[in-house]
Amino acid sequence: MTVNPYKIAYQREKKARLEAEQLLEDKARSLYITNQELIDSNKELKKHQAIMLRNEKLATIGTLSAGIAHEINNPLAFISSNLEMLNTYWASCTDLFSELQRLIQSGAFSDDIILHLNTLIERYDMVFIHEDTPELLADTVDGLVRVKEIVQNLRSFARSQPTDYIEADINQGIQNTLKILNSQIIDARVSIRLDLQPISSVMCNSGEINQVLLSLIVNATQAMEESPTKKLTISSRGNAEQVEIILSDTGCGIPQDKIDDIFSPFFTTKDVDKGTGMGLSIAHSIIGGHGGEIDVTSKQGQGTTFTIKLPTMVNSQPREVKNT
Repeated sequence: MTVNPYKIAYQREKKARLEAEQLLEDKARSLYITNQELIDSNKELKKHQAIMLRNEKLATIGTLSAGIAHEINNPLAFISSNLEMLNTYWASCTDLFSELQRLIQSGAFSDDIILHLNTLIERYDMVFIHEDTPELLADTVDGLVRVKEIVQNLRSFARSQPTDYIEADINQGIQNTLKILNSQIIDARVSIRLDLQPISSVMCNSGEINQVLLSLIVNATQAMEESPTKKLTISSRGNAEQVEIILSDTGCGIPQDKIDDIFSPFFTTKDVDKGTGMGLSIAHSIIGGHGGEIDVTSKQGQGTTFTIKLPTMVNSQPREVKNT
């Protein structure tokens, strides 16, 4: 049988071409996978870079906040003291003016003196001053209280030392916080659903953690004011390394172009009289100070979910809780 050299050459060329095509396909696939890995790594790198920049920003603002709070607190103390004395002085002036008006009306003075006194009262608008000053003083006191709250928030935001850490049951903290806010929750007609799993204890400043929980629950309640369905779900779960607390509301949600700013100090989507914009930044600072994380996801018109992650205590046993 005669072997056709052309056929052998063709088969050899065909085999070589198929091998080359397979090699090219393998290389292309490998390049595609590598490219996707690079894209994912770049996204992750940018995410961590943004977190680092935000944390650096918060740390800088924390240091600045501590100084500002200290500088404001000193004059605030004597302003508060002076305002208290001013209220006392005004009470005496009010009594004196009321007595003067009584004497004028009773005819205790001569007509010339009464005319002169009435002229002075009208010229300096003393009746209006007598009526308006108490309201001005009350507004000033309210403003001073608000400044004190801002200063306290600044000091809380700047606090980073792990003081007063104790072994705490986070589930119990959730239930205690709900008891404190029970009246507000009822007035807002918010339905609460608890799904608290047995979790390990956490070494923490329980007062600060409860402060975070209170702030998030109040925010959720306010976010659901205009919602047809007002439901707040609070759940907990954990493993050997950490516990998670998840708070999900059915409120108005947070716009996507603002969600990256919600942990920034003084940033708020609320009306001026409803918030200082410090609650979430303080919450972020507290959770970060405990070695934990706080994240948020939100859809406008559907609701918001906050997830808190805290490290657990070693060798601590989960505790049973009652769910409602």
